[in-house]
Formats: sequence, structure tokens, C-alpha cells
Amino acid sequence: MTSRLAMMVGTDLHVSFSHPVGQDEFHDYAARLLDELMTLEECDSTITDSTVSSDADRLLFTVEIIVRTDDPVEASAKASAVLRTALHAAGAGTPRWPTVDRMEGQTGSLSDLTSA
Repeated sequence: MTSRLAMMVGTDLHVSFSHPVGQDEFHDYAARLLDELMTLEECDSTITDSTVSSDADRLLFTVEIIVRTDDPVEASAKASAVLRTALHAAGAGTPRWPTVDRMEGQTGSLSDLTSA
């Protein structure tokens, strides 16, 4: 068996809601996103050790996903696809989702998490 290198891909997501959301509800959304990432990890051995941190005061999720590859572009593309899938499964919309070539050094935005 050959071993593959792994790359960590981190993303900051600024979240918006159509109504005021308390800290507990915000953190519950982050937990739901992490649950969806864990479900995806069970289906794909190239992704592992996903984490989601939430900052309710800044309306910010910080997501880290480890992708088993030695190619940084492949890692970014895979992490982006996995994250977007998990967001959709958690009920978020992702309009204007950045492509990998546009992701470097940027943060993404989510539409209303309560709309789904």
C-alpha cells in the first residue's frame, strides 16, 4: 500500500440570515454542518478530520478539511466540493460559490441557512 500526503484546506465562511439568530442557534448550525461533513467522510476515504469552528459575534464559520493528496489544486477543489455538498445537506444556499482558481486568499458567503 502506498501512502498519500495530506493537505489541510481551511475556509472562512461569513454567514447571513433573514432573521436575527441567537448564539445557540448559530452554533447549532455549525454543529449541523460538522455532522454533514462527518457523513461525507464516511463515504470518501480521501477526506478526513474535518472541523468547524463558529464565531457567533462575527457570523463566521471556520472550516478545515484534510484531503489526502499531494496536489494543492486537487486538495482545494476536493475540499470546496465536499464543503459545498455538506452546506447544501445542512440547508444552506451557496450562490456565487467561488471556483478553486478564485478561492486563494478569499472568504466565501452563504445565503440564509434557514431557507431550506
